[in-house]
Amino acid sequence: MAKKAAKKSARRKTAPSKKKNKALSPQQQQQPISDAATEAASQRFVGDLLVRGEAAPRDNQGNVPLHATHVITGKKPDGTPTVKRIRFKAF
Repeated sequence: MAKKAAKKSARRKTAPSKKKNKALSPQQQQQPISDAATEAASQRFVGDLLVRGEAAPRDNQGNVPLHATHVITGKKPDGTPTVKRIRFKAF
């Protein structure tokens, strides 16, 4: 004799409850980022691109190597290159 399938009770979806906005503590609030910290982070980013070989200058025909994700557009007065994203890598 076959058993009857048990009926699943239909659950009603309820609207998500609205949470009250709580005041953020001083530790949770975002601190302003200084210009020196931003500059240091951008220099580190560009340096890492160069080490990994993801930044490359254009050749004579204006092409960029296939492995490059950024093109070197120029240099800043301090000697660091300026880069611009040209493509994304899809791993």
